[in-house]
Amino acid sequence: MEKVTVKIDGIEVQVDKGTTVLEAAKKINKLIPTFCYHEKLPIFGGCRMCLVYDVKSKRSIIACGTYVYDGMEIETENQQVLNDRKFILEMLFTRHPLDCPICDKAGECDLQNWGTYWGPQNNVLPITPFEKIRPEDDWESDYLEYVSNRCVLCIKCVSVCDNINQSHSLFQLERGFETLISPVIKPMDSSSCEMCGLCVDICPVGAILFKPFKYNARPWLLNETFTHCSLCSLGCPVVIDHDGKKIYRIRSTAELEICAKPYLGYDAYNTNRLKNPKIQGKDVSFDNALEFIGQIISQNPSKTALVVSPYLSNEVLEKINKLGITTTSIITLDLLPLLEGFGDYNPPDFEEIKNAEHYVVIGDDITDTNPVITYYMKKRVVYIGEQLGRIKKLYPNFIQAEGRGIIEKLKENVEEGSVIVYSSYFFGEDAKYLGEVLRKLQEEKNCKVVIVPPYSNGFGIVNNLKRISSFVKTLDKILSGEIENLVMFGEEISLFVEEEKLKEIFSKLKNKVLFTPFDDGLALVCDVVIPLNTWVEEDGNYDFFTGQKKSKTSIKNSFKNTEIIDKILKHINPTSNLIEGFESDFTIPEWINRFKTNIWDASYFSLRSENLTNWKIKNQEVLNER
Repeated sequence: MEKVTVKIDGIEVQVDKGTTVLEAAKKINKLIPTFCYHEKLPIFGGCRMCLVYDVKSKRSIIACGTYVYDGMEIETENQQVLNDRKFILEMLFTRHPLDCPICDKAGECDLQNWGTYWGPQNNVLPITPFEKIRPEDDWESDYLEYVSNRCVLCIKCVSVCDNINQSHSLFQLERGFETLISPVIKPMDSSSCEMCGLCVDICPVGAILFKPFKYNARPWLLNETFTHCSLCSLGCPVVIDHDGKKIYRIRSTAELEICAKPYLGYDAYNTNRLKNPKIQGKDVSFDNALEFIGQIISQNPSKTALVVSPYLSNEVLEKINKLGITTTSIITLDLLPLLEGFGDYNPPDFEEIKNAEHYVVIGDDITDTNPVITYYMKKRVVYIGEQLGRIKKLYPNFIQAEGRGIIEKLKENVEEGSVIVYSSYFFGEDAKYLGEVLRKLQEEKNCKVVIVPPYSNGFGIVNNLKRISSFVKTLDKILSGEIENLVMFGEEISLFVEEEKLKEIFSKLKNKVLFTPFDDGLALVCDVVIPLNTWVEEDGNYDFFTGQKKSKTSIKNSFKNTEIIDKILKHINPTSNLIEGFESDFTIPEWINRFKTNIWDASYFSLRSENLTNWKIKNQEVLNER
């Protein structure tokens, strides 16, 4: 790449040709204010806040939209630039109310910051914004609120919806100072909006608000934890705002990678939490409960089985290996047979996915299971599945098929070098067959195969557990009396086994032990219940599709999942007679519920989110009316 030399405020810097003045200034940590600019969005250049002075052309230019040339000399702090910035801020303050004390954006507002540095913090005109007639627009949403007189018309909200999420849910209504940001369809909650919250996060002022956060806390009173979301296998970077005891919101980073699962679903982590261990419904100490579990395992290790959740961290899975008892997971229904058919799976580089010319999405709608990956699918898309859902935002060539017909249509429609994207749909032998076909297409047509399970650490189970027994066979052994005790980490069993069959299975057990974050659901019918930390409460590594990443603690509990297992190990003599490897029987009986992941029903966490549940109800009402 050709280099050019630029001088900014007397400091020389070498940058690639085609770099903007703004990006060049960042190289030397020079602050240039902006409202409408974001590095992941197309250049708009509408706010003019980034004006700087080009010495050679003797004029002011916008830093965000002007490309550098060799020998360019820029001044960012001369008197003309300062006057320009002050004038722009004066204009904005004539229409923007000084209502910071009641605005939720206060403390993280660009207009506040730039006004402090470069402009007046008062209205220079005798008329206030409250005295002007300002058009309003009600988005008719339970979650998003638009305050028009705070809007600085940066249009980033429309841009992020069109260019990142691609749901095209917002547009500009009217022109000039009368411009409003409005939903394409009202009510907002039942439109094409995916409730990712990016329009809220990217707004530089308090024009778009997240209603569940409104009036709840001030940003400067909260702690920020930069971590990775562990609600699917993408591991997107997110920020958790909390006070050490409660989560107030989960939002995106500058990467703009977030979906409704954490953005709306954060409230699940504050709801019906299990605080203390229980035996037969009565609170007991951790020591007593864990000693009791140790006795159950020690007395009958061959008659005890363990079900692990694909949302557990690698550290917990490694500890579980030491228990030495039959261990299974719901991944033996779908992911494990798929990988058995495919063979050694090495995910493609994420840059290869972003730069692909042709995508083929098969099975369940990827915008429901792993929405963020669709943010990078900007070229031709073919979707082969049962029903066209939110993926229609990508304007795909839709080929309707079901069952193995999807796989046959895949063979017919794949092209040389296509990126094939699959999350979920197939179970058992069908999943294994799909794996075989994907391997063949990878070898013969140089296709990139993207396998992104709807849960976070399915690959972690494969990589860390030494022995994985069949989920179906394990439950069959309970029905036949071979297994009398069942230890469950997580509640996936209630999602993948039909209710009547689950009641029958539970009736055959002598001891039902459940590790869960919640004080309802399966916790009400199990003999022993132990609190379980989630990804927001304990550091842990996860094997995401994009590689191993770490989730960091936000809410600190008095216990750790790994310490709990260590305490159980003190009370047992681990057996080592289990043969390492995977069982390869992938038969799926009728009583297995083929749980379909949806953007609001993603896991047993999401099912407890009041925000996601209400959003689901509103959407279903509209679908029923149609």
